[in-house]
Amino acid sequence: MSTESASKPVQVAGATKKRGKAKYIVLVGLVLIIVLAQQTGLLGFGVAHLRAATFPRDESLLEYVQGSVPGVVIVDPHQIDLQALGAEGGAVRLHIERTRDDIKKATGIDLGFDVDKLVVAPSLVVARGRFNEQKLAERLATHSYVQAEYKGVKYLLRAGEDAIAVRNGSILLYGAEPEIRASIDAEEAGTSLASRDEATSRLAHIGWDRPLLGVALLSESKPSLRAILTGSTGPRAVTVGVSTKGGLSVTVAIDAASADAAEEIRKLLEEKRTNVDALKALVGPEPGAALAEIAKRATLAVEPGPGRLTVQVEVRPEEIELLAKAGHAAAGSLGEMYKNVRLLQLLAPGP
Repeated sequence: MSTESASKPVQVAGATKKRGKAKYIVLVGLVLIIVLAQQTGLLGFGVAHLRAATFPRDESLLEYVQGSVPGVVIVDPHQIDLQALGAEGGAVRLHIERTRDDIKKATGIDLGFDVDKLVVAPSLVVARGRFNEQKLAERLATHSYVQAEYKGVKYLLRAGEDAIAVRNGSILLYGAEPEIRASIDAEEAGTSLASRDEATSRLAHIGWDRPLLGVALLSESKPSLRAILTGSTGPRAVTVGVSTKGGLSVTVAIDAASADAAEEIRKLLEEKRTNVDALKALVGPEPGAALAEIAKRATLAVEPGPGRLTVQVEVRPEEIELLAKAGHAAAGSLGEMYKNVRLLQLLAPGP
């Protein structure tokens, strides 16, 4: 009896020691995982993916865009469902993968992993993500880019062509040198697009929880009394939001000077979408028929108060593939269409 009693404390102490050692091993393992995730960018990617799902609104990116721009397109890679863009190996998916590979080869930047959100303006691209300024400089040095500086902000410049800047490792600016400098000025002076309520309120109306969101400011936000009374003016702004779940779900908000003007636009669109022959002449018989079917499913509704016409369009994955092939044939290559975006002119290797 006494022997058994004497052995119990030893057993308890041994078990406690083993549990303490196991906890220490688990703690060290967690620390190593976090450090590895931090070093490889997985931690930042995971946090960004969570933020895109819970807090998609990111107006701070607009602080790097001049307030005078006529519009922007915002792309959130974390919210894009590639399956909604057609089958794997289809024209759209292949182009996306090819573009991603080309940019990564030239710059080391992975559009699907390093970039969390893109704002594309007519002459400037702003990206939020994880960027290594030193590695980017080393890669672009082989493309004859040299370091320059403006108001304490360093950037890489290829004289007479374009420039690229990394700010605090999380913001990337790309455009011509004057655009990079104008971006720095706008952010410093508070005169960016983020300060224009006519842009931010329209983006918020459509919703930031979209993989693709855009706004085009076509005229002054507040119309004249004459424009309101006559109701004969065209669109003042167009905002577009695209979701990729089971295909493309496109919401278009067209702002007019008044409800009457919005109703005129609705009637015009109603007439245009019934003209199947015009659509076939534009893109060809088969894709024209697909466009006609898409237009037929669209819903158009005027909001009387704000004078806004809302158009809702659903595009199925097979229709996307068909239209993409039509665009490929018309342009000779999908890549040719994207060469108008100057970002790809820099990042995609030339022939």
